Amino acid sequence: MPDEIVKQLNTDILKETTGFLVQGAHINAKAVEKVNRYLPELEEKTRAFDRKNSQSTLAFMTLTMLNGQSPYRMMRQIMAEVEKRKGALAEAQVNHAKFLKEIERLQDEEDPVLQAKYRQKCVNLSTMEQKINGSFKDIATLIDAYNNIKEKNGIDEWDEVAFEKEEKKHHVRRAFELMYRNLLNGGRASESTVEYCQQYGVHPQVCLTEVSGYLKYTADKISKHDLPHANDLEDFLDGMADKYQLNPDATSERIFGKKDVSNHDYMYKTVMK
Repeated sequence: MPDEIVKQLNTDILKETTGFLVQGAHINAKAVEKVNRYLPELEEKTRAFDRKNSQSTLAFMTLTMLNGQSPYRMMRQIMAEVEKRKGALAEAQVNHAKFLKEIERLQDEEDPVLQAKYRQKCVNLSTMEQKINGSFKDIATLIDAYNNIKEKNGIDEWDEVAFEKEEKKHHVRRAFELMYRNLLNGGRASESTVEYCQQYGVHPQVCLTEVSGYLKYTADKISKHDLPHANDLEDFLDGMADKYQLNPDATSERIFGKKDVSNHDYMYKTVMK
């Protein structure tokens, strides 16, 4: 693209900026000049935002939403996020090839309309490549998160069996987490949280009592200007998960006559013991 986007062409004004060329006497020359001056910088900075979420948002929010801080749940979410981006990349590669073919076909055309279509395809290709790059960056970020979670939790190899083994403990922890949010938000347990507790063998009033005690403990600390980190809450929830992790087994025995209803024969197994 030329450095100057405002050119005199006979009595008309030719306005050109990145991917755009308009000939006419009624195009605002000062506006085009401003665009020509600053658009390249904006386009260059746009490359930093070639995906929906930042790395921080992806790691701290996407992976923990509805999953808490369960390592297996977060790793499962990572795989779901990667699969979505793989699908987008598979489709993008087809469209990218089509754009390249169209650009090659149109690049030497002299017809003004076809020249305009050529520039349009170039702009579209640039935008598409930014999104493709964003998808690769997302996948790379997710892979980093996956490896970090495995390392932090001492997970070497795992499969569906290992995931199922941790599921009941995750749901017990989640029940206490929901109770905490209920009491903090409205001062009472919601019907859905009470049901959740029962489903995984935690007596709702026991859960209510434990969480109420933690709320009072935390309020006392804050009143003394001892401000806890959010990790304090996570430690409490971990403690509740450890304390009541066997409760679902008793519920399973009551309903199904056995502690564990998971059938390993139906699971994808890679870890041989």
